[in-house]
Amino acid sequence: MPLQILGGIDTDLTNLTMEELMSSGLANLSVEDEEGRYLVRHGRKPVNDFRKPRDSGSNEFVEQENLFEKAFPCLYPFGTGGIEGNQIIKVDYSEHVRWSLQHHDRRFRKHDIFPFLAFGILQRRQALGSARIQMHRKNFEKEARLLSTLTAEKLTKARNEEEKGIPISDSAVRALKKHAYSGLGRVMGSNQSRYKLRSQIWSTTISKGPPSLWITINPSDIHDPIAQIFAGENIDLDSFISTLGPDRNQRAKNIAADPYAAAKFFHFIIRAILENLFQVKPTPYKVKSGTGIFGSVSAYFGTVESQGRGTLHLHLLVWLKHTPSADELSNLLKSDDFRERICAFIRANLHAYVPGLESADSIKDIPKNNEIAYNRPIHPDSPNYNERLQAFELQLARTEQIHTCKLRRCLFPNRHGVIECKRRAPFKCSFEDFITETGEWGPKRLHPYVNGWVPAILLNARCNNDGKLLTNGADTKNITFYVTNYAAKNQTKTHNLSAILARAYAYHATHQDASKFDSLRDEQRLLIFRVMNAINNEQELAAPMVISYLMGWDDVYRTHHYTPIFWSSFIGSLFHSFPELKERNR
Repeated sequence: MPLQILGGIDTDLTNLTMEELMSSGLANLSVEDEEGRYLVRHGRKPVNDFRKPRDSGSNEFVEQENLFEKAFPCLYPFGTGGIEGNQIIKVDYSEHVRWSLQHHDRRFRKHDIFPFLAFGILQRRQALGSARIQMHRKNFEKEARLLSTLTAEKLTKARNEEEKGIPISDSAVRALKKHAYSGLGRVMGSNQSRYKLRSQIWSTTISKGPPSLWITINPSDIHDPIAQIFAGENIDLDSFISTLGPDRNQRAKNIAADPYAAAKFFHFIIRAILENLFQVKPTPYKVKSGTGIFGSVSAYFGTVESQGRGTLHLHLLVWLKHTPSADELSNLLKSDDFRERICAFIRANLHAYVPGLESADSIKDIPKNNEIAYNRPIHPDSPNYNERLQAFELQLARTEQIHTCKLRRCLFPNRHGVIECKRRAPFKCSFEDFITETGEWGPKRLHPYVNGWVPAILLNARCNNDGKLLTNGADTKNITFYVTNYAAKNQTKTHNLSAILARAYAYHATHQDASKFDSLRDEQRLLIFRVMNAINNEQELAAPMVISYLMGWDDVYRTHHYTPIFWSSFIGSLFHSFPELKERNR
């Protein structure tokens, strides 16, 4: 009797003894010159990952085999309890996934596939809902007729045009791209969903004025003891001793094996910095702001990005209260007293020098401790606190803030073929903190490869960070536009979108059943849905970022809420309420 178990114990096998089960299992093993039988046989039909709809007149879903129970027998050893399974009380999909990721034995969060599959299904459902919204737009009937003229030849031509950098000539292909981009803007984690962040940043600028600071924070997930606690290590932070372990290799293994711990640590430390160092706590109704390291903050807007190895970091724009407007700042910078106040702000919050960082030779004389983040901040009540704090800042700066240019890491050819550092090293040196009448500014820096830092973040989070003051100087006059686009940039780049559209269209053309469509709208809605899935399939997301989306931690930090205003709808409502304006407009 062959053993065939998928996600649980088959009812025919429940009465067998362990010896009989073992014998049945051994019967599947290969014998000489014979392959034997498999535990799991792969099917040829796609698995339905949507829950079947309720029966008419009933609140119950139709009974069906559960994808998660069958796909992950190790996660569901008894064959029950899968996401959207046949529970007595139905649990929402996202809520059930979050519960699974917080399960006490950590098996769901550490699984190589489960978080990605759960997130992929969530994206597919959002894409389907977005495609339905597209279908109900007033002009979609006209657009659907245009999309029905698509052919493989048109998409091949568009692919060639895109490869040559030529604008796409076919209107049907352009319409398909437009609907795909518009639909993906409603799908969590897609590149297109980040585009709308730019308008939110610009609307904050219109309301609050230009931002005052541009800050980057890279928490050290491998070495920070808080991250190790989230990963399950037993560490006493009140009586912390770094030599008690875990060692460096074990810490790296803990974080690599548990992306949930890495994501939870990142969001924990970022919230701690914003609420304690910046003294800002947004609520659903107001922004509570006290006096923090930068003074009073009126707003911030930050986006989360994953690096090459999957770690998360934050790019943050900060608006300070009572900041002069651009015109007022231009006049105030002519005052010696005002420039001295700016220099005092730089001296307190934006460092690029501490004694010991005078030259490359002096830096080499300072021992580099790559595990310095596996530490705790200096206790304020400790003896010789100021001296210890300065020595600690020097050690941290030596380890975290010294820039070394390397090919393919920061050195890339520019448009003229000249190799340049994308971090803009070497940096400008100065013997003093300064700001000129034109807004040019800089911290004290004696070595050109010392990257600037915010001392409060460096000392408390013990991680690499950067801070820049935004003025109206020549070197920063365009930085707001730059950081707006940089903060909301794509996670990855799709090199030839038309080629992806062509592949999706080819699949659609060979897998459509006209009998299932009630109208042309439904047929083109399915095409848009499949195109959005094809584009999303090309996206690369790190596991901690996927966990962030699934847990509802998202990829953006902002103090304010934003509501889109559609200008055409606004004009339509205005003309409806005041018909005389429509007559005048004619």
